[in-house]
Amino acid sequence: MSGALPYHRRRSLFGPLLIAAIGVIFLLRNFGVISYHSFSWWFIRYWPVLLIIWGAVKFLEYLWARQHNQPYPGIGAGGVVFVIFLIIIGATATAASRLDWGWVDSDGDWDGLGIFGTRYEFTQSFAQPMPVVTQVKVLSEHGDISITPSPDDQAHVVVHKYVRRHSQDEANQFDHSTSAKFQQQGTVWLLDLTGGDFHEGRFDITLQVPSKCPLSVVAQRGDLEVSQLHSDLDLEANHGGISAEQITGDAILRPHRNDVTVKNVTGNVTIDGDVGDSTVSEIAGSLTFSTGFSGDIELSHIAGPLHFKSSRTDLQLGKLEGDLNMDSGDLRANSITGPFTLTTQTKDVHLDDVSGSIRIDDRRGDIEVQAKAPLGNVDISTTGGEISVSLPAQPGFQVDAESDSGEIQSDYSLSINNQTNNATASGSVGKGGPQVRLRTNRGTIQIHKGSG
Repeated sequence: MSGALPYHRRRSLFGPLLIAAIGVIFLLRNFGVISYHSFSWWFIRYWPVLLIIWGAVKFLEYLWARQHNQPYPGIGAGGVVFVIFLIIIGATATAASRLDWGWVDSDGDWDGLGIFGTRYEFTQSFAQPMPVVTQVKVLSEHGDISITPSPDDQAHVVVHKYVRRHSQDEANQFDHSTSAKFQQQGTVWLLDLTGGDFHEGRFDITLQVPSKCPLSVVAQRGDLEVSQLHSDLDLEANHGGISAEQITGDAILRPHRNDVTVKNVTGNVTIDGDVGDSTVSEIAGSLTFSTGFSGDIELSHIAGPLHFKSSRTDLQLGKLEGDLNMDSGDLRANSITGPFTLTTQTKDVHLDDVSGSIRIDDRRGDIEVQAKAPLGNVDISTTGGEISVSLPAQPGFQVDAESDSGEIQSDYSLSINNQTNNATASGSVGKGGPQVRLRTNRGTIQIHKGSG
């Protein structure tokens, strides 16, 4: 009786294919066809392709096994481990690439062992005549950018290049392949330092442009500074601070978790994005601040209307002659021209010298307001916090105050009832006039006499 042939389980083809691909990569690297920088860049962006290929190979193996009536080899423990490690390594590499590693790869001398190669520096400078221009546009992958006005109708460019390579020849090839130049697109002049080898090094740009030419800049990594231009600005920085000073025109800033500084702008200012610490002062037009923020906000001398909006705070006022400082738990401001409108939560509010109408809706915060003439309608409410207002007696106002589980105190002669859990106060002061409505619970309301 003849015995059955022993069954030999087919192994997956993906493992040998992967090993062969790794061998090809190292062979190309030894012959100088690709660099470690190029390989890492491709892996960071395209590692999910390995998952797609692995899945396709396993699917084709399943179809072949089914067609030939053979057992499907399955994924196996090795396949599961491979997928887990690939996802962990790939996701970590992608996340790490979004951090600013300039201090390792091109900015400093930390790499004394030469793991990342030797640090090389190059400088390129040139001038570009711009007889007809409606906008100058700059795109940068990595590096600081400083832009000031040109003394003539030309753009003057100085590019400082920093890169790590394993030989002078590799560095020279990099320098040659990253020769910066302006491209004319109709009446728009574009300086593009992105793509290709531009993603492998750092390029600090010092740029002079015609003073009255509108400017658009997108910087992926690095600080962006613009000053003394007589034109409109549109500035975006994803991993670096933005500074715009002494600008005659409108300014739009699009930060991404960066610090922002804006000073001495004659037009309107718009800040749209996520910011860290921000300083905005001496704005002749309006200020629109739509953002998420994680630092301190310092605003001063805003001549036009101000609108600040974040996930927790919506603030509007007519004019800011003094200062406004805000962080995650406090808002303090002085010398404000209303109408003043604020909706916020878990924030203590302190306002001095506010004229016009005042409306504040807070959640879990104390409120202190010193109003001045001319007084408009006042509507202040909070939960779990205290309210203290100072109101000018002339020409007068009408009070309607209520504190649930608290009490009310007043320097004015009002009808006050603190005998129940729901304390109330009402009455007219002087000749009457604007309505003053105050509401809180589990907190004290204090009404003080102000000057004027």
